[in-house]
Amino acid sequence: MKTIKILIPALLLFIQLQAQDSVKAAANPNERSPFRKGYLRLGISSLGNSLDNSLSPKDNVFNGNYGASSGFVFETGHVYYFKPKSYRGLVNFGLDWTVLSATYNKLDQWETYDNKGNEVYIDGASFSASLASKLGPVISFNPVEKLVIDLRAQVAAVGRITPFEYYEDEGGENARSFSFYNYGEEDVDESYDASSIKNVIATGFGSNFGVTIRRKAIGLSVDYSSVNLKTSYDAWDGENHTYGKEKIPTHSVQFKLSFTF
Repeated sequence: MKTIKILIPALLLFIQLQAQDSVKAAANPNERSPFRKGYLRLGISSLGNSLDNSLSPKDNVFNGNYGASSGFVFETGHVYYFKPKSYRGLVNFGLDWTVLSATYNKLDQWETYDNKGNEVYIDGASFSASLASKLGPVISFNPVEKLVIDLRAQVAAVGRITPFEYYEDEGGENARSFSFYNYGEEDVDESYDASSIKNVIATGFGSNFGVTIRRKAIGLSVDYSSVNLKTSYDAWDGENHTYGKEKIPTHSVQFKLSFTF
């Protein structure tokens, strides 16, 4: 009985929405559907957290503290709606495939990380860049005129490269360092090349949640991504030397201008 009481209002709401959709389509039979499929997005992107001076370089990175400033993001993709191309109703469903998502961030906080007056040396390039592809369901609302609100949840496949090495008080008693190259493995395996592209790229899968609010072709998008990246590393903390691969939690918040077509 309780199930029937729930199903009847839901059925009535569905019939009402379908009726409103039919009226909306009949009123403007030649008008383009507001549910556009292709998109380009360009904006700013964060990477992890700020550095914590109370933690070692290794502990900072292992906690997702990349010490990066706001960077840039570029995306292109396509929404595959389940409704026909001519559909102009209130709600639409589909799959949102972000074919390419590229980011770039400078790691500019490491130069001021040490607060003990030790000599600091940074080798390599102080940046981190990624390429990702994301796929998942999207629900789109068209509450009024050309206004559309997209809500998406996606699985993200990510590859990230960070050609960065940090050295502090090198050769001294308080020497500390962190590198995204697994030099320690080279000492035990002559065939291993820490600088080869396959050993430098960190990879992993994670989640992405986002919303886009747009009118006609132009809108604003906000996304939050969280990925565990299997990353090569080599670290010294005093006389303690560790190396290998570690799953590093990596999150990002992005604010983007969206163009749909």
